[in-house]
Amino acid sequence: MTVPEEIVYLHPRGTFHLGERGIGLEETAEVVHADTLHAALCAAWALLYGEKALAEAWLRPDNPPVLLSSAFPFAGPVRFYPRPMLPVPLAAEETETALPLKKVLFVSEGLLRRHLAGQPYPPCESLHNGEVLLLPEEAEALRDAVKRTSLEDVRFWQVAQVPRVALDVVTNRSNIWFFGRVAFHEVAGFFFRVRYRSPEVADRFRAAVRLLGDTGLGGDRTSGHGLFTARFEPASPLGDPNADRFLTLAPLYPPREQVSQLLGETSRYRWLTRGGWIGSLTPTPYRRRTVRMLAEGSVLTGNPTALWGALVDVTPTETPEPLPHPVYRYGFAFPVGVPPWPR
Repeated sequence: MTVPEEIVYLHPRGTFHLGERGIGLEETAEVVHADTLHAALCAAWALLYGEKALAEAWLRPDNPPVLLSSAFPFAGPVRFYPRPMLPVPLAAEETETALPLKKVLFVSEGLLRRHLAGQPYPPCESLHNGEVLLLPEEAEALRDAVKRTSLEDVRFWQVAQVPRVALDVVTNRSNIWFFGRVAFHEVAGFFFRVRYRSPEVADRFRAAVRLLGDTGLGGDRTSGHGLFTARFEPASPLGDPNADRFLTLAPLYPPREQVSQLLGETSRYRWLTRGGWIGSLTPTPYRRRTVRMLAEGSVLTGNPTALWGALVDVTPTETPEPLPHPVYRYGFAFPVGVPPWPR
């Protein structure tokens, strides 16, 4: 049975700070990883329905009610995904050097569908100095959306470091420091996919997303970062559900018993290190335990309709006082089947 899917658009009402590993607050990401999104939705769910409902209906380690992709950029009518870690299918007359792929970070949904099906790339157009590829018809639709004849000098999203001033509480001396944030063009923002494994939670899920838009997603929310307006639309599934390998669109924490199957001979993957502060409903001075996860875009072996990954306990082992509840990190794959075209 096909599990219903939805696309959720996050139309920004300002900028976002999405912390990456680094020193202080200087680094920010162009992607909202699914574990960050899930943690924010946990807080929104608890505010709306209470902590008991959070535990019973949302935090179900063996049977999650939904699967979340990470949130990626969109611009106008075009959605973008991380370039899959698959060889690019080439026509007989092409060579691998025919496409400038080394610097490509994102591909459009149209290109992703072709890639997953093993179809050669047609002539493509690019954005952001070659970091983003899209089909010519998608580029034309985007030009119509921004009413421009050329997209060459348009940035639809951009990470910047902005200066801030801190005052020493004793001497009142000022120090300049830098803060990273991502800003979007007026026709752009984030989107993510949701797969409803328990469709009865759909209405409550949408309400939690709308509340999150008013409370903020990511860091520095007290300064107005992370606010958005949500929009929902039905999604056409990606990939082949009958395949024997899959692309994950969310970071995956592989339990020990799944590692050997996921990391087969045809797998292509990279690792992410995920840590961070414990947010909860009230701020804490403690950090989650760090874990390594398989990154978005990784291609892994296994049935794309199965449940891969885990909700991993990252509660710190040594704190001066006990925490009021366990701390989890969302680590389930969002699998998209990759059919067996030549590998």
